[in-house]
Amino acid sequence: MLTSPDATGPARCHVCGAADLEVAPAYARFRRVTSDCKPWPAGGTLARCCACGGVQTVVTAHWQQEADAIYAGYTIYEQGGGAEQRVFGDDHGIGQPRSDRLVARLRRSVSLPTRGRLLDIGCGNGGFLSAWSREIPGWSLYGTEVSAEHLPDLERIPGFAGLVIGDLNEVAGTFDVISLVHVLEHIPDPIALLKRCREKLNPDGALFIEVPDCRQNPFMLLVADHCSHFSPALLAALVSAAGFEVREATNQWVTKEISVVATPGIGPTAANSLGCPQAESEAVFAGWQWLETILAKAAPLADRRPFGLFGTAIAATWLDAELDGAA
Repeated sequence: MLTSPDATGPARCHVCGAADLEVAPAYARFRRVTSDCKPWPAGGTLARCCACGGVQTVVTAHWQQEADAIYAGYTIYEQGGGAEQRVFGDDHGIGQPRSDRLVARLRRSVSLPTRGRLLDIGCGNGGFLSAWSREIPGWSLYGTEVSAEHLPDLERIPGFAGLVIGDLNEVAGTFDVISLVHVLEHIPDPIALLKRCREKLNPDGALFIEVPDCRQNPFMLLVADHCSHFSPALLAALVSAAGFEVREATNQWVTKEISVVATPGIGPTAANSLGCPQAESEAVFAGWQWLETILAKAAPLADRRPFGLFGTAIAATWLDAELDGAA
């Protein structure tokens, strides 16, 4: 039994509450990376819930303290000077801002009215809202965030109607589309948030979620402030358990990311009955072993100078830290 370092009882799955967690033995030794791509010390506990299949960084008081510290010094899109990164899909080799691609694909996936209300949860400096405004003008655009830091940027977006600081329960009215772009992986109680989204969504509305695909990209298991780790099947099962009908769950819109489109369903189900195949959960969880293999291959190469790293920001930041800055 895994015991929480912050409590007298066992550590529990933050998806279903079960105490039946399988732990990755080597994970605590890995150095980590913040979601804004800064080196972060080793620590944390990677686990797989044997009851619901959720792959997760175990949420403890210490994890929450670390996440709070990361967000207190967070720099959005630091490597791009505040500009959203350009992404690539599987259908062509031309990069474009991620939100532009997502809005265009979402528009092809679901029927959207000419005018409506969009709520972007965790809207940041407005990348997704800006893309929506360009692609689908005439909508009223709302966002939620933990602070008003980026309000001046948001107020320059045509159609921007308001920012709510704090809890989703403070948001007035209902919406035709609710979006969570790289938000859900940070949330310690994802089903509770999705249920609140369902309450705020019009009966014929659509929920859109974008998260990293940790089966395709196990490096994302190393992000210190992420607490849930998904594949398309794992995310689809979670969304269904929250009372949605999943219309699309794919990793084809953006490389190494998952896009889910869902509509309100008949109602939530028990979280410990997510219905995700065990093999899928085990495959995502096994990413920690792949990381060990990568590190073992890179370590002897680092002794040969000059030594460089070419790759994605999270991966290269992690490997450089593990190799004591040899790059």
